[in-house]
Amino acid sequence: MVDIEIKMRNAFKLSDLLYSREKDKILSDLEKDLPRISRKYQLSGGLNSSMHVNNILDRRLEAIKQLVNFRIKLDTQKIDEIVDIITVEISEKIFEKAKQLIKDQMGNFCRRFPGSDSYLDLINSRVKDEKNKLINYAKREVDIFKKQSESKKHGKKVFNVISITEKEKQFSTLNAWGRIKIEFGVSKLTFGRKIYFIKDKFKRKIIFRDTLNAYMLAENGFSKSAVILAGSIIEELLRLYLKHKNISPSNNTFDGYIKACEKHGLLKSGISNLSHSFRYFRNIVHLEKEMSSKYTISKATAKGAVSSIFTISNDFLR
Repeated sequence: MVDIEIKMRNAFKLSDLLYSREKDKILSDLEKDLPRISRKYQLSGGLNSSMHVNNILDRRLEAIKQLVNFRIKLDTQKIDEIVDIITVEISEKIFEKAKQLIKDQMGNFCRRFPGSDSYLDLINSRVKDEKNKLINYAKREVDIFKKQSESKKHGKKVFNVISITEKEKQFSTLNAWGRIKIEFGVSKLTFGRKIYFIKDKFKRKIIFRDTLNAYMLAENGFSKSAVILAGSIIEELLRLYLKHKNISPSNNTFDGYIKACEKHGLLKSGISNLSHSFRYFRNIVHLEKEMSSKYTISKATAKGAVSSIFTISNDFLR
């Protein structure tokens, strides 16, 4: 272990030297571009406009992404030269270094620009969102490096980072639940508590699995499949909730479950309308009805369908 740590330390030192040189270049280019951006808005009288703020932020965020990309690239290249490493430990080290870089740079670095403080909320919101996206991106890049290293050790074919599609990179159960928490504010544990009325372990497992699959389908552009699966999950949740409440619907259909919940005041009106809308979407995506672009399911709609799973689950009362 000591030998590995020494090799890691030496590899990171060499990486640090190369990174320092590239960092100076990236920051130098940034400092040249910022005044140019501000001058453009100063001439047009929009120095304190939100557009100016966003352009400054975009350029700073671009510089941070360049730094993170180069940091990961150098670290993985140098570590990759060590043949007797423990891949998991190395990957964690790389990710922690990249994450620390993001945290260090995303604070004051993205807020330093000439202008009014009235846009502070806008800046804080964008910085927070971009930081989470960048941390997720860094984790995916490190996961790719880990897979490559493991493949090399086992004599398998190694794929270049470019050959691994975004969809392949994102299909990780653990990462997906993490992204769900960031995007919808719902952890797997929280969701599990909301569906307390489902006692059967197998059924709970299926609900968790299908919810995760619906999210990953939506995330990767399979919008139609995501909406269909999300509608099925909502339908089953409503059915089981009515059963838990000892309420018999007029008929065992999605529409019947919604009407029964409405009749007994189990769901708020807004949530009921949401259920209706996704029942409608689920119905129109049958092949014979998919006749024009008017009925194309967008990614935003698919994400909304997944979001409605968590929205409706918040209304399940004990």
